[in-house]
Amino acid sequence: MRIFTKFILILFLISVISLILGVSIIDVSGVSPSYIAYVAIVILSVALFAAGSILEPIEKMKEAFEKAVKGELETVEVTTGDEFEELASAFNWMVKELRRERDALKESEERFRSVVEKIDGWVFELDRDLRIIYTSPKVKDYLGYNEEEVLGRKINEILENFPVDLIKNNEKFEFELVTKTKKVHPVEVTVSASGDCYRCFARSIEERKKIERELAFFRGILEHSIDAIVILDIDSRIVAWNRGAEIMFGYTAEEAIGKPIAFLLPEDQWNQCRENFRRAVLEGHVKDIESVRYTKSGDTVIVDQTLTSIYDSTGELVGFVAIMRDITRRKKAEIELKNTCEELERRTREILEVQKELYHLASIVENSNDAIYSVDLEGKITSWNRTAEKMFGWSKDEAIGMDSSDLLPDEIKNETDFILRRLRDGDSDLRFETRRLTKSGDIIDVEIAISPLLDEVGVLRGFSVIARDISLKIESERDAERRMLRYEVERGRVYFTDSFDVAVGVINDLIKCGYDGKVISRRYPEVIGVREDGYLMMANRRKGITVEPDPAKIYREIVRMPGWKNAVLLDLDYLLVKWPFEEVYELLQRLKDLFFVLNKGILIAVSESGVLSERELKLLKMECGVIRSKGVDLPEEMYELLRFVYSKNRFGEKPSIKDIMSSFNITRNTAKKRISYLVEKGLIKMIKDGRMKVLEVTEDGREVMRAA
Repeated sequence: MRIFTKFILILFLISVISLILGVSIIDVSGVSPSYIAYVAIVILSVALFAAGSILEPIEKMKEAFEKAVKGELETVEVTTGDEFEELASAFNWMVKELRRERDALKESEERFRSVVEKIDGWVFELDRDLRIIYTSPKVKDYLGYNEEEVLGRKINEILENFPVDLIKNNEKFEFELVTKTKKVHPVEVTVSASGDCYRCFARSIEERKKIERELAFFRGILEHSIDAIVILDIDSRIVAWNRGAEIMFGYTAEEAIGKPIAFLLPEDQWNQCRENFRRAVLEGHVKDIESVRYTKSGDTVIVDQTLTSIYDSTGELVGFVAIMRDITRRKKAEIELKNTCEELERRTREILEVQKELYHLASIVENSNDAIYSVDLEGKITSWNRTAEKMFGWSKDEAIGMDSSDLLPDEIKNETDFILRRLRDGDSDLRFETRRLTKSGDIIDVEIAISPLLDEVGVLRGFSVIARDISLKIESERDAERRMLRYEVERGRVYFTDSFDVAVGVINDLIKCGYDGKVISRRYPEVIGVREDGYLMMANRRKGITVEPDPAKIYREIVRMPGWKNAVLLDLDYLLVKWPFEEVYELLQRLKDLFFVLNKGILIAVSESGVLSERELKLLKMECGVIRSKGVDLPEEMYELLRFVYSKNRFGEKPSIKDIMSSFNITRNTAKKRISYLVEKGLIKMIKDGRMKVLEVTEDGREVMRAA
């Protein structure tokens, strides 16, 4: 209920009470009701007038206060001449003061806003819930958002990983703002708590970071430069001394700083040093100063120095920087270069002399009686002399660039690869007899010498071949061997036999024909029947005439045998005991390639201990040739059957027809036919052993096998 209404009701109540009391005291019997009503109306009117006079200024004051609370500062006019008018005057004075304060605050706010908008940084305020309640317009530059887009939002909604703990602790920190366009913007944030909010100021430190990186970069250059970099004050005293200077002169920074630069110079160069400083002041810098400096150890170094003046922002000289590079080696190199030039002139004269000799040697090569040509690592012919043209039939133009394998018969097409392997293994002088194919398709026997061709750094780039036609010599030797040898063996071949007597017989025959005999065995030479000078015993200790029972070492021993008329007997029994069959089999394969390609001689492999299985024996016979006596004229299958029975008889066994069928994988009829053939020749006989018929070699058969 409003105060005006309350006041009217109170006055009306007082008037009614007064009227009732008056009526009770005064005799109103003669008063008419109309008069009483009139009096009541007058009393009510007086109450209304009194209430209006008293409460009107109060209502005006109340309305003015309510407007003031809302920010509407208006004055009140009250002319009652009483306390209400004084109260209204005081209120009007307060309104004028508030207007003045408001205008001053508005003006201050405008100035603050102008400053905030112009300040180089983003100003923002956060409430206790970390919502943005104020932001400066710089938010557009720093985040890419408008003010309306960020106001009322939590800071973490706009900037992920924002360190809110540091905000609450009023700490200064660095942070990388990520803008609306995902651009990273490093800033330094200063926080100040004020009442229920946090005032924050984010200042860009991108330029500072750039300067820090540049300073770190230049500091790294200064510290890690191989040149000595020394900073001097205007009195030429050292104020900075880098790591390069420490290494060059031996003094640490603590030892050098504070000393004059002259302590590094010989005394006779002090005047020149002062002149260099004078020129640096006048010209700004002096470069290409070659001078001598002393190190801590007393040694001298020659340096190439650049001296530059340093000025501050006002243009005043504040010092110098000296950059010194050690050119001691360069100066020594210049002296050596001078000496080298003189030596080069001398060598040039020698080369001219050598060139004349080379022309002479080239003429000799071109007109040599031997065919001379060279081959590169790809097997292509790169040179070809006149004798090669005559010997092989290809002209020089045809031969250059031709594949060297075109000179090789089909059976030795891999000779070039074999030669390159030997040269890479370190062989520098290969000589052997072999064969070559001419343009007309004829095969000729040649003796060749192989030499490696190396480049200036010693790397193999090919090889040269000197070939001599020995067809007549080889043919005469073959005729002599055919007449003298009792066995059908051929140079460049590897043979296998299970009879030591046969193997020794072949070796002795070859020695008589001019071959160099060599026996490699575990058996004693007197037991074998060979001379000690042609004998190597297999033994685990290398001493004198021994060789270790190692396939690789035996291969190297045979490779090193000189010439190409070598007769080698290799006893496999001890090797087969020490090594797996596969290793021994691989050794024979490598030796077969060696003897075939290099035509190195004849190798006889022998094993008669019975350690080989049927399969292994069959593999060796397939890989190696079979030794035959020239006096034996038997078909291959008959000879193999006779050899089988002979080998069994030597160990006290007498095979049956069933054994023959099983060993040779033939039918009974075929076995009987072959046995009948040998029986008719008188080479074997059938005897009874209990109820079984077995086979035994006759004396004639044994003679045939011994001869074979």
